[in-house]
Amino acid sequence: MGTAIVKFHNVTKTYRSKDQTVTALRNINLEIKRGEIFGIIGLSGAGKSTLLRSINRLEIPQSGSIIVGDTEMTTLTGKNLRLARRKIGMIFQHFNLLSSRTVYGNIAFPLEVAGTPPAEIKKRVLELAELVGLSDKLNNYPAQLSGGQKQRVGIARALANHPEILLCDEATSALDPQTTHSILQLLRDVNRRLGLTIILITHEIQVIKEICDSVAVIKNGQIIECGPVVQLFANPRTEIAREFIRTATHDKIPENLQTLIHSNPGEGNLVRIFFQGEAAKEPVITSLIRRFNLDVNILYAKLDFIQDTPFGSLIVDLNGTDDNVQTAMAYLQELGCRIEVLNGVESTTLQSAD
Repeated sequence: MGTAIVKFHNVTKTYRSKDQTVTALRNINLEIKRGEIFGIIGLSGAGKSTLLRSINRLEIPQSGSIIVGDTEMTTLTGKNLRLARRKIGMIFQHFNLLSSRTVYGNIAFPLEVAGTPPAEIKKRVLELAELVGLSDKLNNYPAQLSGGQKQRVGIARALANHPEILLCDEATSALDPQTTHSILQLLRDVNRRLGLTIILITHEIQVIKEICDSVAVIKNGQIIECGPVVQLFANPRTEIAREFIRTATHDKIPENLQTLIHSNPGEGNLVRIFFQGEAAKEPVITSLIRRFNLDVNILYAKLDFIQDTPFGSLIVDLNGTDDNVQTAMAYLQELGCRIEVLNGVESTTLQSAD
């Protein structure tokens, strides 16, 4: 991954009707690196579909610029726009396959539109069918396929013209969890084998957690957080990001433990430690006991992985002098941990040092 392949600069998009004006994108500035899997997450109506569809100019912003590679997309028309779009594949939530065509015919369709010779079409269709695991389904029609197989056809079709970018519009939200996992693994495989940049939108943080390198959180048409996925999980800055992460890590505090926390309001010695990466390998609890003369009671622990990076949290009861507790928490922050002091109904978040 290196230079940016997609750049948004001050992009604004509004929809106007007789009754109201809705701003779908508000002054968006964003860069997506070549070769990465970039996720855009937000609730329904946040603007993520408009953002994605602006990249291949299915949506036209009122202001700002969108550069794909070396091409300014917002100024293209006619033949130049059609040629630019061939370098941007797209897959959809509901597959959008041609029901009257076989798997072979669906994959071949964009090549036929581009005027590719029949022999080249056949060669390309066969290699793509093998890539997505559908070599034995080439004569089947969409009605004979499962949801996962339909999406595999959609992926193969989107790759037909050797695109540099693949846009995924809620590509797994119509699928069951097991099928979603297999499609995400296929996308990761395609990304690695072809060096393809993948940009996906979703309202499911689990999708981001499973395959994305970087993520942007969008709310009310604005990017409110952006960066590496591991960084977002380790140190979310907004409440909406924290809520998404709780969903993905199933890390909600158990009710009986919440009762215990609420029964000790204001004492300030119940803390939650979030750790990731190298910090996860440190003997944190041993250090707290030995270095800071604290008694440490572990009340809750959770370990997970974001791709290959360990990520988790502990809830501990720290018993010792106030000075020792404060010094210990400063030490944890130096390690890159994020700390929440659980002092009753509210929790105070201490951000880790960048």
